[in-house]
Amino acid sequence: MTEKFMSTEWIRLVGKQWDTHQEIQKDLKNFNATWEYYIEDRPDIPHVMLFCKAGKIIYAGPSDGRHRDFIMWTNLGHWKKILSGEISGKSALMTRRLKFKGSMMTAMKYMTPFNIHLNILGEIPVDFNI
Repeated sequence: MTEKFMSTEWIRLVGKQWDTHQEIQKDLKNFNATWEYYIEDRPDIPHVMLFCKAGKIIYAGPSDGRHRDFIMWTNLGHWKKILSGEISGKSALMTRRLKFKGSMMTAMKYMTPFNIHLNILGEIPVDFNI
């Protein structure tokens, strides 16, 4: 079953999938952060977010106004390439195809879990017809 990209249902599946990845939980066991995602060229689609505490997702859903440590956005075409693996997370960041607000130093420190995180986004069957 596929979910609409950036929907509440999709981000909740992302959170569940995250919690099945032992490597990301191990690498982020002492890490707490919130991520917000949105589609730059689709302002009609609400932003979604994840809240990670000690490596586990404790919230996945619509952006609710809480503090966000990281915000990531790009246009729909680039999201498709990132989720398909055509563009790696690191490459997307370095070429500014994926825009990023937050501590770049922290992102670089946690580049392995960051890439796993982007791979997880792509593991969820998604419908881009939004």
